[in-house]
Amino acid sequence: MNAKKILSTIPRCKHTRLFFWAVVLLFTGCANQPQLQPSPTITTSKPQIEQLQNWVIKGKLGVRGSRDSGSANLIWQQLAQNYRIYLSGPLGSGATVITGSPNGVSLQRGGDTPIFAATPELLTTEVMGWPLPVAKMFYWLRGLAAPGASSNRQQNANGQLQSLRQAGWQLSFDKYQTVSGYQLPTRIKAVSHQAGDPINVTLVVKQWQPQ
Repeated sequence: MNAKKILSTIPRCKHTRLFFWAVVLLFTGCANQPQLQPSPTITTSKPQIEQLQNWVIKGKLGVRGSRDSGSANLIWQQLAQNYRIYLSGPLGSGATVITGSPNGVSLQRGGDTPIFAATPELLTTEVMGWPLPVAKMFYWLRGLAAPGASSNRQQNANGQLQSLRQAGWQLSFDKYQTVSGYQLPTRIKAVSHQAGDPINVTLVVKQWQPQ
């Protein structure tokens, strides 16, 4: 029924007609109003560094100790608990590959026959004269303290790990960079006085590739 027919059915009172047209205009205006849509929920979830367990790191490793000193180019490939560490240069005597998994570790230097052990610390101590704490570095590389071992740590103003004493090592984290939403160290200095033989290690990460 249109407005004219509705109008003809009601008394022709001036005030009544004015009221009718006001109601018509009110409902017409409401019908033409754009419908409000609920605002989308915005989530800004920050990736947790503990979730990062697969990566490729390219950088440089420098070592200064009583038996062996020098530097080497480093490529560290990590896939959960499996890793492959490739050292090339004077420190690696051409090429040293450390491959590890929960089942054990192997080290191959140059064209020599690979040797095996339960931990990389045993292998690197035997071959290179200093222990490489790979299991702990799995955490240290991400700016985390390794679980299951007592530690003394300090954070900077941004809440990032700045210094850490753990497992016989004193570490300092000088620089961080943001990669894929993660705050990752790019320069780590470590000193160990285990067995009275000081070992100074400097790791400079030139490229982080979270996988």
